[in-house]
Amino acid sequence: MYLNSFEKKIFNFIKTYKIFKKCDKILIAVSGGKDSMTLLNVLYKISKINDYKLGVAHFNHKIRKESEHEEKFVEEYVNKFGLEYHYENFDIIRYSEDSKISIEQAAREKRYEFLFNIQKEFKYDKIATAHHLNDVTETLIYRLLRGTGIYGLSGLMPVNEKLTRPMLTVTLKDVEDYVTINKVEHVVDSSNFSLEYTRNKIRHKIIPEFDGIFDNYENNILTLQKILWEYRNTVEKEFKKRVKYEKNEYIYEIKGDIFDSEILRLIFMKNKNYPPNYEETKKIINMGSKKQRKIYNFLIFKNKRHLHISQLK
Repeated sequence: MYLNSFEKKIFNFIKTYKIFKKCDKILIAVSGGKDSMTLLNVLYKISKINDYKLGVAHFNHKIRKESEHEEKFVEEYVNKFGLEYHYENFDIIRYSEDSKISIEQAAREKRYEFLFNIQKEFKYDKIATAHHLNDVTETLIYRLLRGTGIYGLSGLMPVNEKLTRPMLTVTLKDVEDYVTINKVEHVVDSSNFSLEYTRNKIRHKIIPEFDGIFDNYENNILTLQKILWEYRNTVEKEFKKRVKYEKNEYIYEIKGDIFDSEILRLIFMKNKNYPPNYEETKKIINMGSKKQRKIYNFLIFKNKRHLHISQLK
């Protein structure tokens, strides 16, 4: 199977970061836009080399009037490939209002919930999304401005348990060129241009300014991300070495290094909670023995150099 330079770049990225194994069953998240249609086409070609079994998942947010057309477009396109197809319709606007969260957050929550439910039910080995290098830049800026630590700056990972992002090595321009040259059919999501959403403001107002400053900024950011990915993997390894989980309680010894804070914050993230901020984290690490603090639904108790963190019922 012949792969062009763009496809080889993704093929090599998959190999370098061990994103998939030969014969893996992969669920591809496809919206119908140029990014996800590119991912579908590329993985379909690579599947002929690595014997992947592919399936496609489409989530209709029912936010825009074009949503029904996009759903039909994806289904018809997938049928041409003869792949398994999964879809769901969900009223994101109503869910957003009922949950009192932003449409962005509501859409993300329900989309990933759908993907992971399909992955488990149909026994897919991995989920693949079409995030690319520009998404990495966008996420880096978003998290930096919102407030995060080094672990959080690692942003989008090539592999995060079952979730994978095989296109993090290519830019938006690379994708656009691929779509044009290879005549990849796709739809245009008008919501991607709305400045009502925070990420769109970063995408359309901030990132374009980088081009006039540094020509090679995307690759420089990718280099930074590779360093941050290594750091994040190190934190995960330290977490596994240092933390014990017994009777609904996390226990670990404070050793006076940077991982003390990272492990504390990671416990919250693994339980789907925002971690305490920098100042709060330091207060917890430095509090006296036999002292305790309550944050969200967690009780944190310090016994000499050990932190005991339990989730309240």
